[in-house]
Amino acid sequence: MNTVLITNAQVVTPDGIISDGSVWVEEGRIRQVGAVTDALAREGQLLDAGGAYVIPGIIDIHTDAMDAEIVPRPAADIPVEVAFRELERKMCSCGITTVFHSLHLGYESAENQSRSRYTRGDIFRKVYGAATRPTLIRNRIHLRFELSGINAFEECLDLMRNGVVDLLSVMDHTPGQGQFNKERFKEHLLAQGKSEAQYHEELLLRSTRPRIEGDQLEYLVRAALENRLPVASHDDDTIEKVDAMLAMGVSICEFPINFATARYASEMGMHVAGGASNILRGGSLSGNLDMTEAVLEGVVDILCSDYYPAAILHSIFKLHREKNMRLHEAVNLATLHPAESVGLDETLGSLEAGKEADLLIVRIQDGLPMATHVMVNGKFVMQTTTK
Repeated sequence: MNTVLITNAQVVTPDGIISDGSVWVEEGRIRQVGAVTDALAREGQLLDAGGAYVIPGIIDIHTDAMDAEIVPRPAADIPVEVAFRELERKMCSCGITTVFHSLHLGYESAENQSRSRYTRGDIFRKVYGAATRPTLIRNRIHLRFELSGINAFEECLDLMRNGVVDLLSVMDHTPGQGQFNKERFKEHLLAQGKSEAQYHEELLLRSTRPRIEGDQLEYLVRAALENRLPVASHDDDTIEKVDAMLAMGVSICEFPINFATARYASEMGMHVAGGASNILRGGSLSGNLDMTEAVLEGVVDILCSDYYPAAILHSIFKLHREKNMRLHEAVNLATLHPAESVGLDETLGSLEAGKEADLLIVRIQDGLPMATHVMVNGKFVMQTTTK
């Protein structure tokens, strides 16, 4: 019988912290949380946590890390199988036990910038293939579909119907709305050495290009829902956009641009996701929503890593340490709430009896959290020590 008893821990549950608590794991599942008798310890491995925290494994529903691992510099393609295995180890060390690799499709400017020899179809198929073989952590695919990618529409549908995709988001990087208003888009191009005339030319080109919208967009979202996939919007900047997404059945609002939009999406019952890097760094890279404020005001309920996987664990403890947020509430942002948003909360996302045993032992060293033990499905996939 595969049994592990973790003792002498600060066990973080969805509702609070059990001091001097224990977690009993048996055959890959959590058998009991709280006080566990010494007799049970003799049935398997006994691990003294030394007063460290035990928290659920982090569930990251949006990270662009896989594309960056495959193409770390323009045209510098790394074999996908190598990138997958090395990224898994990095994710594991960050305390991420379930990851939704966020792979773009139809995003022409990103494809041109990467100059990769791999097609987007190659990357989706290779990442999916690697995820179906034995892995360290739980790997899923989040397809980020750019609405200007009209030539990739059928490929998107095929990937969803063939079971490759676990989460769909729809994004629109057309300047003049969303993440790039006209002023910010102009600043972006001028910083690249473009002229005023080139800015106006590029603005016109991008603003008038065909996009997936109307009935076709509704068809795309409906196809995802029919395949039991959760759907997220991306960079919503107005209440009207949120209403349009809600009407189609979208349930996750990713990276809202401003506080009013985030608050409205939350009030309407959507899960609202924001970047943990924003909290760790102390603000948005692009001058958008301050995630610390949004979390403390209760309008953002999910933290994802976006572009820096280590940010989630650090942000959890930063919110607790610097903003006096109760630790279990900060932990829920990265565990239970994302699990709920993608329909995994019956089996993952919290330390509760009957759930699958994905958990971390976290020690504070030099004032910073460090995952010293990572367990996935009842097995330790990473262990280290501190001085």
